Amino acid sequence: MTDTTDVQGEDRPPGPHPLETLFDELVAAADGRSITLGTILDALERRSFGPLLLLPSLISVMPVIGMLPGVTWAMSALTLLISLHFLANSKKLWLPQRIRRQEIPACGFRRGVEWARPWLRRVDSVVEPRLHLLFSWPWTTGFAALCVLMSLGMFAASVVPGGVVVPALGIIIMAAGLTARDGLVLALGGIASAGALWAVWLIVGAV
Repeated sequence: MTDTTDVQGEDRPPGPHPLETLFDELVAAADGRSITLGTILDALERRSFGPLLLLPSLISVMPVIGMLPGVTWAMSALTLLISLHFLANSKKLWLPQRIRRQEIPACGFRRGVEWARPWLRRVDSVVEPRLHLLFSWPWTTGFAALCVLMSLGMFAASVVPGGVVVPALGIIIMAAGLTARDGLVLALGGIASAGALWAVWLIVGAV
């Protein structure tokens, strides 16, 4: 697997995109009563795997949206499919129409983004392009495999109310690093994910 994170297989990876700006663009797309995941993903189509991973993992922890029936499992499934594409270095993101048609209330999505905005700004203030070595093989393969494991961890942890937050946070940190091409944040996300997997193991064992 060569460098990385570009879904469309462009010769050069896209530059970093501030997270707040990214989600503002998605909010602009949610101009009706509801917005489908397909519409959101289409808005991210020419970006990297970072935003694609960030979106469902962040939605799963938003209190306004994540508590809606079926959302946690849908976001876990979406994260898993995107992670598998990342691992396979797929040039085109394919998702079942059933997932693409999944609807999210537009007002809830906007409220969720407003809830997350202070955190997005904090992350934007510290991320910057660095440690580019981590965006080449074999590091990208390792992080992609870790994202797959964390996605499965989201399913496992969802048996406990609020448990999905533990693995989702690990993916959120890695996705933020991928989006901003910040290798330091990506590495910190990998470390956090290792700890999250241990926590998920304990959560499932307790159940």
